[in-house]
Amino acid sequence: MITPAEAQERVTRLYERKMPEWAVLGAAEPVVDIPLHPPTQEKVLADTKGAADWIASWRAAERSLGEGGRLVWESKQWANAGTQRMPSRLVLADPYDVAVFITRKGHWQAAESRTAELRVLLESHQAGTGLAPVEQISDVLRRRIKKIADLGQPNYVRVREALEWLLRNPQPGIYPRQMPIRGVDSKWLEKHSSLVEPLYAAAAATASLGLLQPPGLIRLRFLGPELAPGGLCDLAAPAAELSRLDLVPVGVVVVENLQTLLALPEIPGTVAIHSAGYAARKLGGIAWLAQAPVLYWGDLDVDGFQILSLVRAQLPQTHSVMMDRSTLTAHQDLGGPDRKDAPRTLPEHLTGVERDGFAALEQLGGLRLEQERIPWGYALEHLDHGLAALPKPDMR
Repeated sequence: MITPAEAQERVTRLYERKMPEWAVLGAAEPVVDIPLHPPTQEKVLADTKGAADWIASWRAAERSLGEGGRLVWESKQWANAGTQRMPSRLVLADPYDVAVFITRKGHWQAAESRTAELRVLLESHQAGTGLAPVEQISDVLRRRIKKIADLGQPNYVRVREALEWLLRNPQPGIYPRQMPIRGVDSKWLEKHSSLVEPLYAAAAATASLGLLQPPGLIRLRFLGPELAPGGLCDLAAPAAELSRLDLVPVGVVVVENLQTLLALPEIPGTVAIHSAGYAARKLGGIAWLAQAPVLYWGDLDVDGFQILSLVRAQLPQTHSVMMDRSTLTAHQDLGGPDRKDAPRTLPEHLTGVERDGFAALEQLGGLRLEQERIPWGYALEHLDHGLAALPKPDMR
């Protein structure tokens, strides 16, 4: 015997799975038709009260069904139990009736009305562009209608108004906080970008909202105080602005760990740069680095070698330090497992020693040795040797 609670649980699972399709594509009736497995004569005789309670529970549930919901009742004539009328099937005609049965009527009404409203908005704009969509509107709605339906009304209105404004003002070239929509700012847009961006792309045929992003900052320390502009030995600025500095350092140290950058001692003629992981791709935008001797020291892990390769692709004169097998094995006890999804493809721009260090990571069990784990005395000694081995720049 299936109880009303068990039926609700089963129908709820169906609703969670099928609701996006129902909201976007519609549903064939009936959407639910499930047998309730009423008790047999033997069960009625063995537990008369249990059978009566089961029937009563379904009578109570029947009173709260929507207009398209119904129970199919059947009369059973038994030799030893007489005639019994009991429910045999639950039939729910459409998604609205499903939502009523599982007490999610408001959720379904939001999903249905918001789907229709957003479809009109997106299709009316798409018709005016004549461009091929990044994703079909029906597909983008189906993939995201759960999140859309779960939004509170104020946030849904902001999503709709943000989409409408962006579609009317393509590539506006302003920061999110400048958008003239009450409640929409950079933090709001960041939180709701997984909805706004794909919905916009389906109508505008481009994934870019055309909004400005804050420029990434690169942090520098002038280990040689004589190089510091205006006496500022520690500063952060966009690559384009750092490029304006008139510098000819005798050496540049690129490190991955911020505290390593801050702890480095004074070294005449030397600049230290915090690479901040894959943000190292921005180093190529600093003009004076193209002629500077560069020494890279990153984490001894798969990503560290990928970043080293990225830096050398932009600055071919880059040398490395403590990115080798000997450093890894000397501090193997300080390492730990690398992330399981780390890319194992050998990076392109590595020297023979570096390729051997990369291979050692896998050979030692997928090891990862972070830069800050290496003892400071060992690190300073090897940095000193690395800087001394760099070719001297042309000072003319």
